[in-house]
Amino acid sequence: MSYIESHKPRLEQRHYITTARRSNYWHNFYEKKLGKYRRRFGDDFCLVINGSTKADDAYVLPFKAVKDCYSKQYLNGSRWIGIIEDIYLIVSRSGAPVQRVCVAEFHNAFELLQEAPLPLPAKDEFI
Repeated sequence: MSYIESHKPRLEQRHYITTARRSNYWHNFYEKKLGKYRRRFGDDFCLVINGSTKADDAYVLPFKAVKDCYSKQYLNGSRWIGIIEDIYLIVSRSGAPVQRVCVAEFHNAFELLQEAPLPLPAKDEFI
């Protein structure tokens, strides 16, 4: 079982976790839920895109590093929709890419999760 899946209830107290739907890490984050984290923690929390429930394969994105991708102008109704392609987070609006940022350094970056249960998995190299 992956680290994120094993500790999800505890991690969700501090970080917004979503499970990727496809191999390209298709994901969405909801405006209302994201707003709750921002009111509680400011920009000091992570968005986690969990790519697998069985093995460690997650992008741990510090919100302050990617918050421009999740501004109101890029909402699709009440959510932001994105993928990770190669090493880039791509957020889309109405199917058209609107933001792109390199996220290679955040793959399995469990050390960025404040208040995460120990021990943390060893950091592996991005594949």
